[in-house]
Amino acid sequence: MTGSVRQARAELTIRADSREARRASAWLESAAAREGVPPDQVVRLDHCLDEALANVISHGGPDAVSASVMLQLGIHRGRGICTAELLIVDEGLPFDPSVLPAGPAPRPASLADASIGGLGLAMIRSFSDELRYRRQDGCNHLAILVSWTETT
Repeated sequence: MTGSVRQARAELTIRADSREARRASAWLESAAAREGVPPDQVVRLDHCLDEALANVISHGGPDAVSASVMLQLGIHRGRGICTAELLIVDEGLPFDPSVLPAGPAPRPASLADASIGGLGLAMIRSFSDELRYRRQDGCNHLAILVSWTETT
């Protein structure tokens, strides 16, 4: 982001389990409020965080559940546009949500044809403005970004 100012990141390390996901949500709300992130943007990030952590816990495999998950929140400000970037780093199976087909899945013809899952990624996409993914040193690095116009 050219011309932007990046504030120091807030960090939290948790275990990949549902009790820790609640703690992560409280941390995000507190850290974002300290950085002046508007409440509606915090809600967007929190929905994404909840779903991303649920995916790590449910689908990341044994390495994800036995290792820690690192969270970072960074704020970029510049030229009247602000962006909050939530980075989630886990040791689960490689999974890049940014390369999956965009748009809704085809509607099943019947309940018997319906499959469980798949809605979480659509939700993350709908609440975020941008997703970035990279695999580095055996870890998934998922950045979830939300942006808003700064008011003076």
